[in-house]
Amino acid sequence: MGRPDKQSNKKSNQGSQGRDSDDDADSATDGDTESQAAGSEQGGDSPEVDGYKPTRRQQLRDGDKPGKGQEAAKKGPPPTKFKQFMDDHWESWLSQVILIVVLGVGVVGYKLDYLREGMIGIVLAGGLVAAAIYGTAGPAYDLIDSKNGRTLFAILVVVWAAAVGYPTIRKAVPRKVLAETALTEPTKSQKVAINEGASGPYDVTISGSLRPEAGSERKVDYSVVVTGDNSQNAEVSGTFEVRVNQMRTRRGSTSWTQQHNQLEHRLPSSVRGHELTIATEQVDEMLQSGLHVAVHPQSLNPTWFLIIGILVVLAMIFVETRIGDAKNKPHLIMASATTLIFAWHFSENATANRLVAPALDSLFLSLITGGIGGTLVGAVVRRVSGRDRLKPKTSEELAEEKAKE
Repeated sequence: MGRPDKQSNKKSNQGSQGRDSDDDADSATDGDTESQAAGSEQGGDSPEVDGYKPTRRQQLRDGDKPGKGQEAAKKGPPPTKFKQFMDDHWESWLSQVILIVVLGVGVVGYKLDYLREGMIGIVLAGGLVAAAIYGTAGPAYDLIDSKNGRTLFAILVVVWAAAVGYPTIRKAVPRKVLAETALTEPTKSQKVAINEGASGPYDVTISGSLRPEAGSERKVDYSVVVTGDNSQNAEVSGTFEVRVNQMRTRRGSTSWTQQHNQLEHRLPSSVRGHELTIATEQVDEMLQSGLHVAVHPQSLNPTWFLIIGILVVLAMIFVETRIGDAKNKPHLIMASATTLIFAWHFSENATANRLVAPALDSLFLSLITGGIGGTLVGAVVRRVSGRDRLKPKTSEELAEEKAKE
């Protein structure tokens, strides 16, 4: 009777030891899991390993479908060092450095006359508008939860790009010349035949170079009457001026002279015909070679685009009441107001042979008025709507929302 008891005790001891070993294995597995999780938080798997926090777009992209990135990484070949470097640093600092280098090369090339005024003007003006739209519309698009809301916002961005892009590009792109002539004191009236069989309506560009002896501060007025072959006429007038700019430096001061000697006029749609009569009553003696008149096909009226731009700003005010939180600010009001003021000022002051200086002037004005004013309006809108008091969503909440969709 005693022997079976010993065997049973031995078996029970072995069973308890087996259970203890299983418990130890489970606890070791749990410990390894916790250590791996802690290592992932402190080690190289963290998106903050390089010292840069992930952007909102990266969080949304990584949280779109959990595990998808790891599966792709296991199935596909490992990324190259160059691709890994670009993925890690492009949005944090590399793109900004490349932009500064490109701008620096452009400034040097423009100062040394390696790059033409028209080329730099269209890249500068169009690039500023495109950068402002892309830099704010992209992050704001990621903040919209519903699919319909994203579609409507995408349409609004397209309208925004057209409203501020057309007045800007219109002045930067060279226009087709249908006819041209020069009015001088002996020939104050000229008839010009319109090329390509065009019959109107037309735009005219009037330009003239002031003589060097005109002085540092001089204004020359002009008035031109354009008559179509249907006996309809229109009078356009303007002022050429010479302006001396001064800037103080450590060694004293420097000055340079600018001539504002080219203006564009939009003729009424009633002035039509295959031949135009261009006349003036007087040609100022300070004009070196008279008044030069060029006739172009009439473009779309930029005023309507600027009115649409105002409506876009109002729409962006509504959008900012619907998206964003205490941390993620869309800045759509500031961006839309800045681009609108830039497009308006640039279209009013830029000419075919003078683009860079008006672009810089328009940029400065738009940043002061639209940038500061739009930021203040945006802050008020966010405060009234309560968006500045909302806590940002975590990556888990974003992943859950994506999974539900």
